[in-house]
Parts: sequence; C-alpha cells; structure tokens
Amino acid sequence: MLRTETRLIAAAAAAWALLGAAPAGACTITTTAVAYGTYNPQAVGADDGTGTIALACHPSVDSPNVAIGTGGSGTFSPRRMSNGVSTLDYNLYTTTARTVVWGDGTAGTSTVTLSGGSVSGGVRRFSRTVFGRIPALQNVTAGIYGDTVIVTVTF
Repeated sequence: MLRTETRLIAAAAAAWALLGAAPAGACTITTTAVAYGTYNPQAVGADDGTGTIALACHPSVDSPNVAIGTGGSGTFSPRRMSNGVSTLDYNLYTTTARTVVWGDGTAGTSTVTLSGGSVSGGVRRFSRTVFGRIPALQNVTAGIYGDTVIVTVTF
C-alpha cells in the first residue's frame, strides 16, 4: 500500500500582514494538500482526493484567477508524484467530474477565476476545492509518494 499526497504551495502570496495594512489588490494564499490516502495498485477504481486553495484579499479584488503548475513532472499530462526514482501518475481537476485539468491555461488545461467572495473585517475571502485523481492499476513500489505544485494567483 502507498500513502500519497499532493502539496499545493502558495507561490504568489503577498506578505501584506507585515505591512500593517493590505495594499489595494493584495492577496495571501493558504492551501490544504490534496490527500489521497492509501493507494492500492491492484484496485480497479481510481483513487480520488481533494484539497483547498483559500485566498484572503483586499476588498477591491473581485475576480482573482488561479493557476496550478505542473509539479515535478514538468507536464500536465500526466502530473507525477515521486518516491525516489519511482513515480505515480495523477492529476488535478477543476470539478468533481474530474474532466478538466487545472493548469495554467496551456496544453489543454484551464485556470479558475473566482468570483464573489465574502467580505468581513476588511478582507475578501475566496475558497475553492481542488479535485485530484490517481488512475487505477499503476504497478508501483510501496512507499510514500508526493509532489509539490505552485499555485499562482493573478488579479
């Protein structure tokens, strides 16, 4: 059995907490890793997991666009987790149907534009679920597999 996880790293986070006040257009990003649990290479069904991207922005930010990088594989199709030299294919998607790869808008991928958000305490908050899937029947060695992707927010 394998334990798997995709870490979402906030790459475009503005450190406005250190400034004492948020400049117009600033956001901070927090992420929750996509956790798949234990992967069974002999299971006939895919292994699905979810994670979260949350933004805390200046109230003037109303439609931030979120892109997710390729991770260590350097490609969106497929992304790959690794355990030393062993790799495990996976991907990240924009919806529960897991049909549209969440990427940077290239190579057939899509980005996600967030809208609305709730404003409280002078901060507009957005949250979005990231849907992950590891395809079934991958013959891989036992171990802990992981990958790190970069989340980029444009506003």
